Amino acid sequence: MKILLIFPKWTEDYGLISFFAKKASVWPPLNLCYLASQAESKGHVVKIIDGEAEDVPADKMVIKAEEFKPDLIGITATTPFFNVAVELAKRFKEKIKGCPPIIIGGPHITILKYEAFLPCFDYGFIGEADNSWNDFVKCLEEGSDFGSVKGILYRKDGNVLFSGIADSSIDVDSIPIPARHLLNLSKYNIGTMHGVKRFTTIMTSRGCPFNCIFCSTKVFGKRSRRRTPRLVVDEIAYIVKNFGITHFIFLDDTLTANRDHIMEICDLIKKDNLSITFEAGTRANLLDEELVAKMAGTGLTRISFGLESVDENIRKIMRKEVPIESYISSNKLTNKYNIETLNSCMIGLPGETIETIEKTLKFLRHSKEIKQANLSIAIPYPGTQLYEMAKKGEYGLKLLIDDFSKFRRYGSAVMQVGDFTPEDMIRIQNDAFVSIYLAYWRIIPMIRKSGILGGLLTLGRLLRAIPRIFAKSSEKNISILRIWKSK
Repeated sequence: MKILLIFPKWTEDYGLISFFAKKASVWPPLNLCYLASQAESKGHVVKIIDGEAEDVPADKMVIKAEEFKPDLIGITATTPFFNVAVELAKRFKEKIKGCPPIIIGGPHITILKYEAFLPCFDYGFIGEADNSWNDFVKCLEEGSDFGSVKGILYRKDGNVLFSGIADSSIDVDSIPIPARHLLNLSKYNIGTMHGVKRFTTIMTSRGCPFNCIFCSTKVFGKRSRRRTPRLVVDEIAYIVKNFGITHFIFLDDTLTANRDHIMEICDLIKKDNLSITFEAGTRANLLDEELVAKMAGTGLTRISFGLESVDENIRKIMRKEVPIESYISSNKLTNKYNIETLNSCMIGLPGETIETIEKTLKFLRHSKEIKQANLSIAIPYPGTQLYEMAKKGEYGLKLLIDDFSKFRRYGSAVMQVGDFTPEDMIRIQNDAFVSIYLAYWRIIPMIRKSGILGGLLTLGRLLRAIPRIFAKSSEKNISILRIWKSK
């Protein structure tokens, strides 16, 4: 069979924000590469098109599909661009004569199942597809019944059927190395302290045991399943040798959740004399000096922490069981070893007020160790506890929009949060951005990551916001001046 796997281009209607979105979010679609490697091992011909990285909008995607003449089209999508996947599938059905079956996968269809299984899709994958993928392709090829292939939504005699939950105990060591050779790897570049580098992503574990209300564990589950360190390092060595890529982003939800695991990976990287750099995310309370020193010596150049908010009441509600002191100590510790830190913050959480927002911004104002910071608006994605809270009206939240196409990654707000409207949240986010990047020590790291054009766009945004710097605070407006005068 000929199989076409697609990651849609999703930033077309983001305007100027699309520049930053592409810089921050265009990563290799590792999920598609995993499926491709399995299909290739069975003799199938596979093509992957990353619409975002290769700048392939829907009309061009149709042309490429017609040229390839696939027997099966697979599309992956998360909630923020599921509507893009829907429109793309509709376009295929309308434009391609004898359109092959289309299967949709990803977190959105996994969580909403029947609600998201629209007529433009012929099949839907629920959860991890690794155990069922080859069986599904075989059934499709042979024309046999899909009832025995777990984790599949399909149609039969006019009815939508679900074959049942797929086995969640996937042996992550048994999954073949992702078929990265099917990607245009020159398209994936990122700014680092050592200049712009080609990079790829890699995963050493699946699953997250923690309970943050704004995250969903519906796809990979809560049980952490770790790959054997030797297999991880062998994959790194393969990538370095075959693709010349030496910078890696580890996709694990919490890289240091198992200290011994990452320590062994670092030991093997050193033992094999692999000269690489990498970045990752973890919890601030899961670091110590020995571990940080070892990761730095292995090539760690940037680490991300989910700070979210420094208000203790909000942190309690969102089940972020990490002391603020851990962020202070871990940011200082990583700086000691010349590791850039990115602290991700969020506004619009349950219990939010102007005072709690300013509290977080003051923390950032006085934390020179935090070289990069971003601030997003909390979006109650389906499958999260935050979504259920907003639907039920808990903690002053109210879900105002049920159109998931509005649940965007950037520039979007869909909840009433206490007295804050979505418009209030977007305005406050813009002012908070100014407060964060008035800090001169964040300019160089930001330019490194976003490039000169990104720096100029940020400067323009700061200049336009000068009148806001001197605006007085109110119940719905932060005071940038007060934040910067704080001690």
